[in-house]
Amino acid sequence: MQNLSLTNKVAIATGLLLVLWHIQVATSSKTRLSGLFMAKPGQPGYVWNDLGNVESRFFWDIADIRWKTGQPHPTFRVEAGEQPGVWVPQPGYTFVNKSVDLTVIWQADLQHPRFMGFSDKNEGAWTPVAGYKFVYKDGEIVDAVWEPNKRIDNLKISTLVQRDRYQPFPGYQFIEPDESLKVVWVPRMINTSNSQLMAGTQEGSWVVANQGSYAYRSRRGGTAFGRQVGNAAKRGVARGVEHGVERRVFDIIAN
Repeated sequence: MQNLSLTNKVAIATGLLLVLWHIQVATSSKTRLSGLFMAKPGQPGYVWNDLGNVESRFFWDIADIRWKTGQPHPTFRVEAGEQPGVWVPQPGYTFVNKSVDLTVIWQADLQHPRFMGFSDKNEGAWTPVAGYKFVYKDGEIVDAVWEPNKRIDNLKISTLVQRDRYQPFPGYQFIEPDESLKVVWVPRMINTSNSQLMAGTQEGSWVVANQGSYAYRSRRGGTAFGRQVGNAAKRGVARGVEHGVERRVFDIIAN
């Protein structure tokens, strides 16, 4: 060593430091080698603290790492939960057997955690909650917005101006006001669009109103009141298009 030049000594010392660094990274649980002189976070769910990504970087750029909620798993269709080490299925998926591994399967009628929609029977497809429409960006759903004054013919209801408020078509009433948007035809009910008519005995038919007809009065001005209620998103009919809403009860009164 005494015969080596200063340059050679520096080169040898640098080489030894690099070898030791590679050994340290290779044996660390926080980082792993990703190339010559390069490393990346060692465990799924963790990212570089400064930039919030998992890109490889040279050893002189290495920073601390942190758990990032929502970070996708590189192997399974799951994403990082709120707590470090906790994984949750991506929207629309559910665990097969979490005690075994993180394998998931697609399941219909699961409410999306970030917008008003629910999973379709076809994997990767989503259906908006009744009265909403999806907003897309670059082909991806980014939000669901309320559409006021919209007829929903298959459910026989209409949306109102205020979000999550609905009313049945004339001649119909809600069957389960606190559960779903199911409606039923009610003979002798006054037509809310034309008080001279009342519902006939056959669904969709109308006859001239008389003293034996019925009108509807709700506790909130004659309309159904809806609001999002979380777990109720799994209940309903028409493949769940009414998910996420509940109703107030109508009172039937004789004229």
